[in-house]
Amino acid sequence: MESHEVEERTKAKHVYRCADCGLVFECDDHAEKCPNCRCRVLIHEKGEARRSGGKCCSGSCAGCGGCSH
Repeated sequence: MESHEVEERTKAKHVYRCADCGLVFECDDHAEKCPNCRCRVLIHEKGEARRSGGKCCSGSCAGCGGCSH
C-alpha cells in the first residue's frame, strides 16, 4: 500500500446538514452547497474546522464558512 493511499483513508471526512432540505451528506473537502437542493446554508457537523486567518471571525460560524469551535 502506498503512502498516499494511507493518507486518503485516514483523512477526515466532512459531514454537513443542509439548513433548507435537511439532507445530511459527507464529502472529502469543504462543501459550498447542498447536492440535493443547491442551498448554500450548510451546518458543519463533523470534520476539521474551516479557518480563515487562524481563528473564527466573530463567533458567528455562518460568517466564516461554517467552522465548528
